[in-house]
Amino acid sequence: MRPILNVEQLDVSYNGTQILKDLTLELNQGEILGIVGESGSGKSTLLKTMMGILGDNGQIDHGKLEFDGIDLIRISKEELRKLRGTRLGMVFQHPGMAFNPIRKIGVQFLESMRSHGKVEKKEAIAQILDIFQKLSLRDGERILNSYPFELSGGMNQRVAIALAMVMHPEILLADEPTSALDVTVQAQCVKEMMDLRDQLGTTIVIVTHNMGVVSYMADKIAVMYAGHLIEYGRKTDVLKNPQHPYTKALIGAIPVIGGGKLSGIPGCPPVFGEIYDGCPFAPRCAEARPACSGPMELGKKEYANGHWTLCPYGCR
Repeated sequence: MRPILNVEQLDVSYNGTQILKDLTLELNQGEILGIVGESGSGKSTLLKTMMGILGDNGQIDHGKLEFDGIDLIRISKEELRKLRGTRLGMVFQHPGMAFNPIRKIGVQFLESMRSHGKVEKKEAIAQILDIFQKLSLRDGERILNSYPFELSGGMNQRVAIALAMVMHPEILLADEPTSALDVTVQAQCVKEMMDLRDQLGTTIVIVTHNMGVVSYMADKIAVMYAGHLIEYGRKTDVLKNPQHPYTKALIGAIPVIGGGKLSGIPGCPPVFGEIYDGCPFAPRCAEARPACSGPMELGKKEYANGHWTLCPYGCR
């Protein structure tokens, strides 16, 4: 498979406070990467960095971020704008971030498509209805003539996925696209994103708190904590043979029918900007040694099939 996304030693900060720290990963065309971790671990910041929407207060301090050989850090704003929508698509957690509530859905689709070049209305409508069909969105004409408030939350989210995919981008970045939906609609959205990957060869990066979604969708899993990528590998390796204590704790906190008492993670994640020595998870880690909280560099421990963890002692 052809590598399409390459991130190396990426550091990102907001107003001088470091958020992402020495983050490295690689993704091939057509693969699905699931990014998991507690709130505040830097997951959404990573997606915004990939999309080039950090805002005025965010900046990339160091590292490499390449999409299909294109340096996303050093290209101009105009070149990046041309990539967004056509080759890079994004689905936000709340559909309200994608749609203007007082404009019809169809108008907003047409505006988005025409911002990337001339397109006849008839041709555009046909393209929109085609992506609706791929997402099992029936009665497409009615949807296009509706305002966002006339559609249910689940329908709005699926239409938001259609908006991100209407130009057939090579990568779809999805920031917790199912968290605000009920379980039935979650399953439907997940299946439809999988169908898009199968039909169009779309590479997907999905941020989620739902380990069930990751287990079903992902080819690879990235576990984030305090801005670090602390475990990375194929889904089967990470879920069936987790090596980092944090990954083990996340999996142990998953409710199981008839499984008895839940196993929580004690304490709280560090606050961004907080200064600490050694491993950021050490104060909460059941396997920590005294030296884990001392001044040391976090080292990468490699296993088979590209599976690795970030831990000074290989998490043993």
